[in-house]
Amino acid sequence: MASLQHFAFKRFLIVSIVLAVAALTPKVVISAQEDVPYCHRYADFNFPDYMALWNYDDPETTASTFFAMLNMASSSMDKTFFSELLSQIARTFVMREQYEDANHFLEQAKLYLDNAEPRAEAYYLREKARLLTAKGQSEQATELLVESWHIADEEKYDQLAIETALDLSEAENISKAERKSWRNKALALSELTSDQRAKMWVLQNPQRFI
Repeated sequence: MASLQHFAFKRFLIVSIVLAVAALTPKVVISAQEDVPYCHRYADFNFPDYMALWNYDDPETTASTFFAMLNMASSSMDKTFFSELLSQIARTFVMREQYEDANHFLEQAKLYLDNAEPRAEAYYLREKARLLTAKGQSEQATELLVESWHIADEEKYDQLAIETALDLSEAENISKAERKSWRNKALALSELTSDQRAKMWVLQNPQRFI
């Protein structure tokens, strides 16, 4: 337990230092569509790619990492990044079956959607669907996933569209033909996308397409 706490505290310090340096260091920002990795920037704040900080084997430590980023996210007034970060914190609680906490952070994420880019809503809907699935509300979850996919598809968020289509290809409350259709959508986009982040994700997650 002591070693785990030491690791979490050490990671907290590392992330805090990275954020402080990033905020003070001017740099040319590369968008998600151009290269990987990239740094999110808003109102003179630089943000590391929070998705790169995910540890899916350790959601508790991931939550601690994301909590360390919240103060800077809120200070930046960037509602998109703030909402997305809250949605991902909610996901860490879903993975730990702490559904009330997950719902709390999803409700917080929802508060900022009106002033955020569409991507934030797509992420919110996907994580809300994940919570509903965990609670056995699969039909509502599927509806939200479809809504999330439409946003991602229309806005050309290719990685998110691919991932969400694959989520739908695993939905148990739709027909086998529908699941196959969603899988084919994901496959087609994975082959056509010019988004480098999406390409990298596909290469790193071949098992999702099996």
